[in-house]
Amino acid sequence: MPVSVRSHDGQGGFAIGFASILQGVGLAFAAVLAASAVIGLAVAWTPAWDAADSLLVSLNVAAMACGGWLAGRRAPRLGWLHGGLAGLLYMLLVSWLLAPVAGVDQALAVVGWKPLLYGFLAGAAGGIVGVLFKK
Repeated sequence: MPVSVRSHDGQGGFAIGFASILQGVGLAFAAVLAASAVIGLAVAWTPAWDAADSLLVSLNVAAMACGGWLAGRRAPRLGWLHGGLAGLLYMLLVSWLLAPVAGVDQALAVVGWKPLLYGFLAGAAGGIVGVLFKK
């Protein structure tokens, strides 16, 4: 169910569908887990090959774009914003899983603003494409 966010004067606003954002984050996690399993099997079965860091980063960006696509497709309005928020939430959750910290300020200190911006942009791009595939 979308939640309506109003401006300070009570006029206007837009609906944010938290369910679509959470579904996008779930798809991003599923996509990165599937891709990680494939990369892990390739590394295990190939004797002298190791996955490059750029490959792992690109898999995460692709996963955020997939999550943004689903969030944008299921969003009531503003697919780019829903996709961007899904990418941002994915980055925060992954960062917290890799380095558990107590608060958001510590998480931002560990992650930095640049990866969060990239996560938002990848999710927003996926959200824009998701709007194009809306039913």
